[in-house]
Amino acid sequence: MRKAWLILLFVVSAVRADMVVKRWGVAGRVQHPAALTFRDVPGAGTLMRFDLSALPDGAKVYRARLVFDREGMYGRAFDIVPAADGRAVEGADAAGLRLVPPWYRWFDATSTVAAWARAGKKSGELLIRRAPTFRREGTFLEIAFEGRLAAPGPQVSEVKAVYRAGQVFITFREIEDISEGNDDYPWGSLIRKSRGYTAEMLLPKDEPREVRYRVYRSDRPITPVNIGEATLLAEVVPGSRFNTRQVRRIFMGENVPSKLDEAFIAVRLAVEDGRPLPAGVGKYVHTVTAEGTGYYAVLAAVDGVENTRDVLCAGPVAEKVAPPEPVMYREVVTEVRQRDSRVRYVQRWYNWYVGQPLSHIPMCYDVTVGFCPDLLKKPASLYIHRGHSWIIEPEPVAPRITDGLDLAHCSDSPNAFWMGINDAAFSLKGIEDGRWQPFPQRRQEALIEWLDRTFGVDRDNIVAALGAWGMMEFTKPEIYAWIHGWGMPEVTKGFQAWNRACGVWGNPDTYAGRPPQENPFFVQDFTRWILDHPDRETPFFSIHTGWGAHFTEMGWPPWPRFLRAMIDTKRPFAFRWQVPPEKRPAIRRNQSVPAFGNCSLDDNPGNGDLNNGETFSAQLNGYLNWDTQTIVDEPGRWEMTVWLDDSAPLPLCTVDLTPRKCQKFRPARGQKFAWSATAGEQRISGTGAADAWGLATIEKLPVGKTKCRVVVELR
Repeated sequence: MRKAWLILLFVVSAVRADMVVKRWGVAGRVQHPAALTFRDVPGAGTLMRFDLSALPDGAKVYRARLVFDREGMYGRAFDIVPAADGRAVEGADAAGLRLVPPWYRWFDATSTVAAWARAGKKSGELLIRRAPTFRREGTFLEIAFEGRLAAPGPQVSEVKAVYRAGQVFITFREIEDISEGNDDYPWGSLIRKSRGYTAEMLLPKDEPREVRYRVYRSDRPITPVNIGEATLLAEVVPGSRFNTRQVRRIFMGENVPSKLDEAFIAVRLAVEDGRPLPAGVGKYVHTVTAEGTGYYAVLAAVDGVENTRDVLCAGPVAEKVAPPEPVMYREVVTEVRQRDSRVRYVQRWYNWYVGQPLSHIPMCYDVTVGFCPDLLKKPASLYIHRGHSWIIEPEPVAPRITDGLDLAHCSDSPNAFWMGINDAAFSLKGIEDGRWQPFPQRRQEALIEWLDRTFGVDRDNIVAALGAWGMMEFTKPEIYAWIHGWGMPEVTKGFQAWNRACGVWGNPDTYAGRPPQENPFFVQDFTRWILDHPDRETPFFSIHTGWGAHFTEMGWPPWPRFLRAMIDTKRPFAFRWQVPPEKRPAIRRNQSVPAFGNCSLDDNPGNGDLNNGETFSAQLNGYLNWDTQTIVDEPGRWEMTVWLDDSAPLPLCTVDLTPRKCQKFRPARGQKFAWSATAGEQRISGTGAADAWGLATIEKLPVGKTKCRVVVELR
């Protein structure tokens, strides 16, 4: 009997059907060329007709992907519905084809094609009622169906899947090694084998054939028998182990395109700390969305045809939902001199693989963390450094002596002022169906949480260096103690910035009628924000130039309006702070700060025209200083010591002073108060009333180079 069962199993195995994957298209890398035709239908759209005579009668359809080749960052939405006899199908079968998340780069046509197959149809029609410009000859319908795989192609080997911090890291040995067996490979050789690159990946030449790697997941072991029931997670290109953000270019001049450094050794990604991926190994990182047990398989696909017969399965993998954490791929230790001793500064470089809501699609972002291990406090202060605004890789601070943490990370690509992009970018999703989202800020805040879990962060001592573009941190006093940099209160001002804004966000008309918080052209106007929210607190803002802002092309026009609004709404700031860094106060999130305004030593910044006023050479509140060690912030009393720096051109000034970011001192609207100011043996006093926003302001307070103790008491 046992022998009979073995014979039966052998016979069943011998006749077992395969999952076969083939493409129907116009031309190119398809198995059935000339099987797709297009016909324009006046008043209706464009009819796509597929010749399915090569699809076996009654074949079981596992998957059908409709793929278009559309260039550009954004395009209008597709509207595709099943059709018959040149017309859209009415009724239950008329539902439009849906894009498949998280990539949104192909349409799910499975139910439609399966219905055609069940009905025994030898052709099928789809009606494109609306579409952006696309390349018709690059369009194809890929069908995975039950059949016989004539000749299995080469297959990947060494498939592994490892869980770590909410993610499964899948690695495999590719069927072709683009780096020819070399762990370290020069970028020039790599790019000559590609047709380009993006921050996401290499763009393969696909010569002499197209090679891709399909990653599958299932809740049970994946075999050739059930591969059709597994979920296709992703399609991976060759050379997925290379970091295409870390590309070195040679500066050729201000108005000359930079040149690719072909000798630069391509940076390798890592899925394990300190172990960049070796030659010939590909990878995919899957973020877990539900707790469970997973099994993973990777199949090689040549010109779209998968080897579904030789299936290697990795698993079981115990999966839990958790915040993804960066993977360290490099550590650099530098000695920094401190008087007669030397201090080690450690700089760690990480790969961080994230998708929604931290990225518009699953991508890898670089992160750097620097610290002096022998000096690091716990909890530690955190300094976030952006650097130049147009680059897509981290620009960390130079090694230095510090008892805190230094963080640098990536913007979106292209850089959208560190404010985020529309999530339809580089997909087939229509920009009108997409949504602008502040991805860089979400990533930054997630990194703060990760650093807190890993090192311990002093949450009252987080500082952000904004660089030349973007200042969304300005609205987050609950996170940041203070911020500094240029930032740009309206990044769309100036022809260079306006052109970039329309490029990275799309036309402003795209966002017409949307809620203001979903319109980047609205959100980017921080002058409007502070005027609309006079009662909202803001971090202290030290405004200064730097990081490559080109002020004749962008940057200056919105500043006078912003500075006026800062003064009128009594915000804490200094424009071109003249107080030397070593004399400045240690500003903390949980401490009150003074909002100075209308200082008699202020310069005239002008009206936004570079020929008017002192423009960005002006200073406002630039010589004022205060002591953070002796602040009194009680329910009915506020005290602070303020003074003019020795560098001030005059010994005395007058200035409006308003307590801001108070922890306990909170006057009611219209509540009266008494104030006094004592400098040496001189004492003055007065009274006032809180304004409509509950702010108590002392107007025209005399402040000199002798320290002045200011006291405000509520009545």
